[in-house]
Amino acid sequence: MTKPIDASETPDSTSPPKGRQLRDWFDQAIDIPADARDDWIEREIEDAEVRAALHRMLAVDAQQGPFDASAEQRIGCLGEAGPMNVEGFIGTRIGAFRIERLLGQGGMATVFLGHRDTGDFDQQVALKLLRRGLYSDAEQRLFRREQRALATLSHPNIAHLLDGGITPAGVPYLVIEYIDGSSITEFATARALAQDERLRLFTVVCDAVRAAHRALIVHRDLKPSNIFVDRDGNVKLLDFGIAKLLDDEERDLTGTGHVALTPGYAAPEQYTGAAISTATDVYALGVVLHELLTGERPRAGLIDTQIALRGDLGNIVLKALSEEPERRYASAHELALDIGRFLGAQPVAAHPPSNWYRARKFVDRHRGGVLATGLFLVAIVSALGIAVWQAQVARNEAQRATSVRDFLLRVFSAAEPAGPRLAPPSVVDIVRISILDAQQSKTLNASVRIELLNALGNVLREQGQLDESVTLLEENHRSATTALGPSHMVTLHGGMGLARALANAGKRDSARTLLDELLTQSARVSDSEIRSRLLSESAGLAVARFERERAFDESAQAVALCMKACSEPARILSLLVRGSVLANFQQDAEAIAVFSDAMAAQRAIYFGPHVEIASTAQSLSRAYRRLGQLDRAEAFARESLAIVDASVDDPHLRRSGALDALRQVLIDTRQFDEAERLGAKLVAMNIATLGADHPRVATSENSLGFTFLMASNYAKAAEHFRSALEISERIPDNHRRSAIYRANLGISIGRNGDLVIGMQLIRSAIDALRALPEPDFGEIASALEKLGALQRYAGDAEASLVSYSESDQLYLDKLPDAPKAWRVVTLVGVGRAHLELGNHAAAAVSFNDALANETTPADRISPFRIEARAGLALATLNSGDRYAALAPLQQAQLERAAAKGSLSPSLQAFVDSVAKSVAMP
Repeated sequence: MTKPIDASETPDSTSPPKGRQLRDWFDQAIDIPADARDDWIEREIEDAEVRAALHRMLAVDAQQGPFDASAEQRIGCLGEAGPMNVEGFIGTRIGAFRIERLLGQGGMATVFLGHRDTGDFDQQVALKLLRRGLYSDAEQRLFRREQRALATLSHPNIAHLLDGGITPAGVPYLVIEYIDGSSITEFATARALAQDERLRLFTVVCDAVRAAHRALIVHRDLKPSNIFVDRDGNVKLLDFGIAKLLDDEERDLTGTGHVALTPGYAAPEQYTGAAISTATDVYALGVVLHELLTGERPRAGLIDTQIALRGDLGNIVLKALSEEPERRYASAHELALDIGRFLGAQPVAAHPPSNWYRARKFVDRHRGGVLATGLFLVAIVSALGIAVWQAQVARNEAQRATSVRDFLLRVFSAAEPAGPRLAPPSVVDIVRISILDAQQSKTLNASVRIELLNALGNVLREQGQLDESVTLLEENHRSATTALGPSHMVTLHGGMGLARALANAGKRDSARTLLDELLTQSARVSDSEIRSRLLSESAGLAVARFERERAFDESAQAVALCMKACSEPARILSLLVRGSVLANFQQDAEAIAVFSDAMAAQRAIYFGPHVEIASTAQSLSRAYRRLGQLDRAEAFARESLAIVDASVDDPHLRRSGALDALRQVLIDTRQFDEAERLGAKLVAMNIATLGADHPRVATSENSLGFTFLMASNYAKAAEHFRSALEISERIPDNHRRSAIYRANLGISIGRNGDLVIGMQLIRSAIDALRALPEPDFGEIASALEKLGALQRYAGDAEASLVSYSESDQLYLDKLPDAPKAWRVVTLVGVGRAHLELGNHAAAAVSFNDALANETTPADRISPFRIEARAGLALATLNSGDRYAALAPLQQAQLERAAAKGSLSPSLQAFVDSVAKSVAMP
């Protein structure tokens, strides 16, 4: 949902809020006598598509039948006022299905037994009529998109969505696999299942929920009536993702304020309007588990949980039911794992860790063996005491110290020049010598060898030797897993370094698989720091893969864990990752607060300039820049660059981030020459340190292309956008970035003269962005802005208005928390389209809205503010008030003069044409 860092805004593109909703026109038209409606519609509504859609709605409204009644009648019969009269529905058809009988009614839907009896195919289904009507084209497109996504969810324990659609009257319906069974609680009661049997049945539910979460689908309404067990004991989850189809945060045009949830099972965040995540389903699973085990839902304060479910089982339920999402189980899978530990008499993650607790669990599992060997152990301990243990520890530590000392001495010897005319070896040379020494050493302790190789592999990664780093760390992680076990601390640290190297090398799928395995293994050790570090690493990868909810959840968990017991570096890491997640998902003000805390902690432990402080300064610069505070953004960018210039050689990977942060500020302050110089240096540096096909090279090529685009050098912009796209399309799992680069290439090619090819590229990018598992609405809006600009340049103002209006609707519906300046480009574009269509009053509204949303300081040049003021002057003039048009025009001309030629030629021409029109008598 992020607005592109190198925003896709062109210097003179723009657009206004969409006109009245179709439903508003329908409400007015229905009150006008039928014989006068057509004339009224032609007179009042300018948009031909809106007129046609309204005629269709009125025609449907005139029909009779339970599915073809008016909106008010449909809501009346499907609403919550009471059970609907189903008499008129039995025997009627929807699509290929005949309705046979009522199965049940709920707050969101009415469910019938349907029967397909067409042709040779005979099938029983559950036919669900959703209580909320969908009247606008946008709503219906959203519903069908979500329906297609749910139809792809395939799992043996999830009832399959077979079909669905929307009746001509706007009533959405779903056709779902019919399950002949009962709810999980009814099934357990009827079969008198024992506690262990109920728990094993529940873990099947958790596995099904986990499968849906991995497909990025959250249920949001888990409860026993949505968890069926058939006659053979097979679990089937119903209605997965249907709550999202009705969720008001998606699009609530009814004005009812309805929230799709079930009281008693809904998580606290569903009532408060906070972010919905996989933790929301974990909470509902906790309620279901409580009810399955005790026969009733937990009451206020969870006191009954502590009474009815003592010990580990009570702790498991309490953890799942935590008020704060970050304190719950991280996933349904972890909840299932803890139940499995309970069933196997093993220590559970929900229990506060202690040695005595673990010892007691060991005894529970091995009572016979413990009893048989107890006296022998007592005798041994009595005879030898713990002195032997202490001596062994001392010997091990001495061996480790000796082996490390000898190793370091050999490394320092290797750092000497090899001859009188030769310089000392580079860092990479020394690391390679050290790796060979560690691999061949006969004296190194095995665990020390693994730790050293892991550290050396990480140094290679930091030095940009990514392929070499991955190869070394993969081999070392295998060795650690074999020698020490998968959940050993050394193994977990080694795996984390390997995951980071894989991600940096562009192998994000492999990194995600490995981190998921490491997170599972880390649940078996009682160490908050390693768990926090892994969660931070996973959250950072989630940002790169645009796994929004996962990034928010895991970064919050990482910070929370370090509130308990972490070293200061681990706590700083958790803060930096949390800030990065917030910044990448449009919450820059909150990110600045977190980054500032991290920087204060860094300054306390580093006592002076340090490259880690430089990285945090870059993050602060970018956040301040997106908020329009360019002075502070430039100060942090230059501080960062000064630190890395004094700290590392050129070229170096550390330099690229500082260069890019400053380059972005220079663009916003219209210093294009220096920005282009830094951009070219950045591309060369990334190629030198990372290789020509690295994702960061594609990003830097895109950044340089954007610099030329803002300077109106469209041919050079297209050259670099094309390079970025070519690199990106060779990288697996980089579809989102490829779509962004394709849209940027489209606008530059279009502005360079080939409008047809440009618009084709942008449309292709929009389709790709919409097809992502979690659509990036900020990028979609940005691409629509580009498309609208090219359509206007092509002379198709009507199409331009449609594109910009769709973009504006995304800002209103999907990006309400985005910085308001993001919407300025769209609002100006809507205004320009209205101007060309002769809608002068509507244009003035859009230009005024754009100026109200503009946040660029008055002493900074904003091409969008200039364009909006000039557009407002023209709209005011065309409305007949030449005198009122003078003020915004003069403001536009003053700011244009201050820009000193840095504006695009087309924007300058627009201001000139407005000035000429206002000056004419």
